[in-house]
Amino acid sequence: MSVSIKSLFLILFGWQLCLQVSAQGAKDLDIYLAIGQSNMAGRATIQPDLSGPLEGVFLFTGEDWVPARNPLNIHSTIRKDSSMQRLSPAYGFARKMKSLQSNKNLGLVVNAKGGSAIEEWMPGTPFFRDMLQRARLASRDGILRGVIWHQGESNADQADLYLDQISQFIGALRDSLSLPELPFVAGQLSEAKESRKPLNKKLLLLPEKVPHTAVVLSFGTTTFDSTHFDSPSQVLLGERYADKMNTLLKENQGEQSFAFGLIADVQYADAETAGKRNYRGTLAILEQTIPFLNAFDPDFIVSLGDLIDRDFASFAAPLGLLEAANAPLHHVWGNHDFSVADSLKAKVGDKLGNPSGYYSFEKGNLVFLMLNGMDISLEGHPEGTENYRKASELMARLEASGANNAKPWNGGIGEKQMDWLVSEVRNAEESGKKVLVFCHYPLLPENGLHLLNNQEVLAKIGHSPALVAWFSGHHHEGNYVKDPQGVHHLTLQGMVEAQSPASGAVVRVYSDKLILHGIGDEMDRILEFR
Repeated sequence: MSVSIKSLFLILFGWQLCLQVSAQGAKDLDIYLAIGQSNMAGRATIQPDLSGPLEGVFLFTGEDWVPARNPLNIHSTIRKDSSMQRLSPAYGFARKMKSLQSNKNLGLVVNAKGGSAIEEWMPGTPFFRDMLQRARLASRDGILRGVIWHQGESNADQADLYLDQISQFIGALRDSLSLPELPFVAGQLSEAKESRKPLNKKLLLLPEKVPHTAVVLSFGTTTFDSTHFDSPSQVLLGERYADKMNTLLKENQGEQSFAFGLIADVQYADAETAGKRNYRGTLAILEQTIPFLNAFDPDFIVSLGDLIDRDFASFAAPLGLLEAANAPLHHVWGNHDFSVADSLKAKVGDKLGNPSGYYSFEKGNLVFLMLNGMDISLEGHPEGTENYRKASELMARLEASGANNAKPWNGGIGEKQMDWLVSEVRNAEESGKKVLVFCHYPLLPENGLHLLNNQEVLAKIGHSPALVAWFSGHHHEGNYVKDPQGVHHLTLQGMVEAQSPASGAVVRVYSDKLILHGIGDEMDRILEFR
């Protein structure tokens, strides 16, 4: 065999092998239909880091499956010119869904067309017919799990009609596919144009009108032409689609979930920036974070301490902004919250709606423990008081032992609170419940910013199978450690040093795990129960 013929044979063999591998991977897929008009087709620039194929995700060509890569609307039967097909939310959606369901291969059926009105998608139209045909063909290799939909710019001037139209469309789609509970997630339009706000407002009513539906909000997004989302916004929207879809899927499986929000170290003061600490600017970050938290419909929000940096009067501004939150607030005590006059220290708890400093509450199979890390501390008590004396003695012992956390800005758990903590964890364990703990100070890592008596706490409750996670603030850089017992120790990034316009996290609770959705620079994480 000549070298050239042999080379050609190897190339053809390798090409055939790649096709076989792709075909083998594209079986037993979880399939999602992505439909709508130009934003779903994608008009945003495909950045270099978004140009590669998505591992474990396949794109339907109409006949077979190929590794999914941008532009994802390229195989649409109704699209406009191929040069117009760019980045859509389907990319961020698929990438996030794959991270949430890593054991599944995903299939995307993308069929979108710019400028299309909802009337063109209704039963009896060519678009509806093509959509059904492609969904049915794709379903030979898996199960159609859900639909993501972004459309409405062409109907913005008829907002009063849209809710009934989309409800009829969803019903017809489900009936035609014999999937009455098929999850359907719709996305809001950009509000760069005032005329779109009425339709967005109507769309929010969809989950009340049609079961098994959800709506992705468009706040925090930007466009490059007042209509089409730019690349970062398309990715953000896609991730929001994935979160809503994942929640609907869990609910359809009979697994109930709920969410709670987290913020840390707002540390507001009417003071000049010092180093990375933007004391005045943190209010703008808090204000922009609240809509992100609200979008997840949290049952409650926890502030992990240090709402202010100093001065009792500083509480008014951040507490005023937090009134826009659509959920109850739980305020953990932080050391800077007590950087006030000694005569006012006793009033901090009442100001924060947490007079005792520590307490518990339950939801579902979880027990939530709010701890007072200022219990034994120098900053938390006026000089000369009993707890100030205990803190001084503890600090002296730690300094003598060479501990790196013997610092006046750290605090610890007192004996009475420790007994309460042990009792709460023991009762949860006996009841088959799980425990989440919230404290300003981390238990781990031992980086000098951890709880003064962290080892005592670890020795008394760290071994309990009930303990799932310890959430904290204080260390502005943030941190994450999973200890040898399987407990998750998450330190949230401090808002006062945030480099992003918003900062925090939303934690969605399932029966076997916590899924943390980071806001700003906070990382997404999956925290499995042990």
